[in-house]
Amino acid sequence: MKDLKIHNFLSRYKNLWSVIILWSIVLTSSIILLVGAFFTYKNTKIAAENSLKMQAMGIAITVQSFLQSLELEEIKVLDYALFSEIILNEKWEGVAFISLYDEKGNIILHSNPELIGKKIELKKHPYYPYYYYLILGTLEKVFVTDFKINFPQGNYYILRVALHTYPAELMIGKAKIFVLINITASIGLIIFGILGTFLVRKIERMQIKFKELESISLMTKILAHEIRNPLGSIKGFSQYLMGRVDEKFKDPLKIIFNETLRIERLTDELLFYTNPVKINLTEFFLSELLEEILISFKNTYPEIDFKFNLNNEIKVKSDRDKLKEIIINLLQNAIDAVLEANKEKRIVSLNVEKRENKIKFEIIDNGIGMDKETLEKATEPFFTTKPKGSGLGLAIVNKLCEALSIKLKIESKKGDGTRVCLIIPELP
Repeated sequence: MKDLKIHNFLSRYKNLWSVIILWSIVLTSSIILLVGAFFTYKNTKIAAENSLKMQAMGIAITVQSFLQSLELEEIKVLDYALFSEIILNEKWEGVAFISLYDEKGNIILHSNPELIGKKIELKKHPYYPYYYYLILGTLEKVFVTDFKINFPQGNYYILRVALHTYPAELMIGKAKIFVLINITASIGLIIFGILGTFLVRKIERMQIKFKELESISLMTKILAHEIRNPLGSIKGFSQYLMGRVDEKFKDPLKIIFNETLRIERLTDELLFYTNPVKINLTEFFLSELLEEILISFKNTYPEIDFKFNLNNEIKVKSDRDKLKEIIINLLQNAIDAVLEANKEKRIVSLNVEKRENKIKFEIIDNGIGMDKETLEKATEPFFTTKPKGSGLGLAIVNKLCEALSIKLKIESKKGDGTRVCLIIPELP
């Protein structure tokens, strides 16, 4: 027992470190992904803005050089052809509009000739620094830059260059997709960490359970060996004495004999429960197996009405002996529940039907049923509500069902009986 406790402690310690390492990797990777995504987005946004600035500045320098070579009066007689040519030039692709204003806000030149001569209200902001996204009449967002052009005469004009933002928005959109991918990856890593933690915990429980079963198996084998020798002698002597003593001593000897049988059966159940299940798969008709089982029960319990509903053509591929043991255990439980209920009609029904590639087998009784708490513990080893029960019947059934890939489902209500359902894989 001390060795088992030490093993359990070491298993938990080892698994705890596994969880810590797992979450260290998950959190570090998530932080790297998120920080990388943040800086990628930020740098892409800056790069897109700088690209627009450089394009606007190139156009402004070209136009400014040309305008400063002219006299003020010559500028006033220019038409919009100059700006239109810039917009149509492939070199300046992406230009939304170009305009020239005097210090009072009058439009001297504009790439749209319909706006020349109109007056706008100039906002009070530094001319050279950039500001973003002026909404036009078309509701299109543009990147707007103002440049102040000084002339020797002391006059100045304002050159406004507006660029389409969709090239920059395309770059930023790709960066957003990258950020979204990284966020999704981070969430995926966290989910992986959670699932990994559950998996480590499950492995830990399985390791502890396996070690406990291994220890119980060893103790059971030793105990069974030590019990069977004196038990065999007690059973043999009780049988021998029953034929040679007075009638008044026979009943006590019968009790001794029956109790030795009960202990012997309990020992066998313990050995079976604590050892691996060996499976021997064969093909057989389910109806033949059930009829074989029911013959014995009908003769033993004539007061119970057994109802049988089954298609004789249903075949299964399973371990015949193990499946027989499952059904016998479940039937015995149903019979005990019906007898304990002491109702006028004692009914145990067996229903079998084929559903897709599965076989649904039900055992239904109108016995005493189980409350919610009892139902939850029904398949736990050594839990029983019977005075002389071992508490291993349903635990063994559950173990056999797992070995045979049979799904076990129990529904019960106190006073209304119990329904046990077995979902058995059909013959492939």
